[in-house]
Amino acid sequence: MNSESGQRLSVEELKRLNLPPQSAPMFPAHPPQQEWSEQLARLERLEASAGAQEAMLRALSRQVGQLPTQEQLEALSREVGQLRAAVRQAGKKKELSISPPGLDTALSVLAWLILLLLGTLVGMVVLRTIWSGLAAFWNAVKVLIP
Repeated sequence: MNSESGQRLSVEELKRLNLPPQSAPMFPAHPPQQEWSEQLARLERLEASAGAQEAMLRALSRQVGQLPTQEQLEALSREVGQLRAAVRQAGKKKELSISPPGLDTALSVLAWLILLLLGTLVGMVVLRTIWSGLAAFWNAVKVLIP
């Protein structure tokens, strides 16, 4: 037999050239029973782990809706700052502070003053009536007494 270059090759060389290329070692069609059991146990552990992770993911996704928004966190932060300032102020010695009354306080005081003036006016009318009555009574008594 001739090769492409025109040489004669021996039978061994021809057999070697016609061998199929060697590939990865072939595994048996079915693994042994022990290896099969180990693979099944691994698969069961993976399924259990995936189920636990799926349950945890569901729980976390439910909790995401319950978390406060950025605006709520900022409002809470402001309130905490106000509370801290109030606690610091409560711990300090009380200082004398005079501030003008608020509008509601001024209106309340004004209402009481009006009521006091009306009461005084009614009292004066009542006292004037009593005084006039006593004056009339005294004049009548003076006429009767010679």
